[in-house]
Amino acid sequence: MSSVSSSHWDIFCQVVDNFGDIGVSWRLACQLADAHGRTVTLWVDDLTIAEKIFGAGHPKVQIRHWNAQADFSKVAPVVVETFSCGLPERYQQAMSPKTLWLNVDYLTAEDWVEGFHGRPSPQANGLVRYFIYPGFSMQTGGLLREDFLPAIQRQAQQSAPEVWRHLGLAPSPNVINISLFCYAHAPIKGLLDSLARSTYPSRLIVSESVAAAVSQALGLDAIDPGQSIRHFNCEIVVIPFLPQIDYDRLLALCDVNFVRGEDSWIRAIWAAKPMVWLPYQQSENTHLQKLDAFLNHYLALANDEVKAQVKSVMQAWAAGVWSAEDWDAFISHRDQVKQHSQAFATHLSKQPDLATNLMVFVEKLRENRV
Repeated sequence: MSSVSSSHWDIFCQVVDNFGDIGVSWRLACQLADAHGRTVTLWVDDLTIAEKIFGAGHPKVQIRHWNAQADFSKVAPVVVETFSCGLPERYQQAMSPKTLWLNVDYLTAEDWVEGFHGRPSPQANGLVRYFIYPGFSMQTGGLLREDFLPAIQRQAQQSAPEVWRHLGLAPSPNVINISLFCYAHAPIKGLLDSLARSTYPSRLIVSESVAAAVSQALGLDAIDPGQSIRHFNCEIVVIPFLPQIDYDRLLALCDVNFVRGEDSWIRAIWAAKPMVWLPYQQSENTHLQKLDAFLNHYLALANDEVKAQVKSVMQAWAAGVWSAEDWDAFISHRDQVKQHSQAFATHLSKQPDLATNLMVFVEKLRENRV
């Protein structure tokens, strides 16, 4: 086995659902490089999709194609497996008992993760795999959060017209700007009907991957990126795929953000704007339990009015039983919900971020092994 610097980490990622898995993995790799001086090799099984995320890349993050012909002879001292994707068998064979193997799993707000976070799982081959659970409390791994996020917030507030134009959109201060990124099971037609009939004029900014579902709900041919249509009191605009930093800017500019899964969910939390989160649909309505667990954290410090509006709209969106009345009530309370969103983001920002927690965890493991 060839040796590498102790400051080197390997991260493994399988692209299984749009850009969520690789989005989280790339952010983590870049933050480990920028904030903690690590040199990272990111192994990805689908470079075609991943390259949309990487853009110009990062000087301290090397991208490698994870395939059957890959050379796994060089093993990093710290190996991160994301979302239980598994490590290649040949890579495991090259690992030693001193290799630190971390599985950074999916984010959930459920209480059980506090009891499992950081636990070792001895493997049949003699290696030890440690489970890291991102989460919303000090007893979990925390959330990804870069140092540049406050600057993005200030830029969005102070230079909104310029930032809108940078994103290829006209400034539109007299309407409610809404970003839409969701799974196919979302009640999109219900939302579109609500916006069309609402007394509040709006602009719905649709992610490219959702455009087909929006077109279908409207009974139209495909709406291409850059195109816009008028749907009564709502303008619908489809935008092309945005680099991660530009997506952060979009969330900071919008008045309401519909997000899904994990990466966009975390970014909407830091954007500190009213948000509607859609968990990945699971059998036996398990995703609704995950939503309720998040709402327990998200609304712990909210007043009764905010709790009622946020719960009704998020539960309706996730259950597919959208109500125009719920939406109108939510949007009419958006100033109060915004204040709560800001308070929640401030509260979470006082906790260590995921990358920092990983560094601390690794150092503690090393100290205990000496």
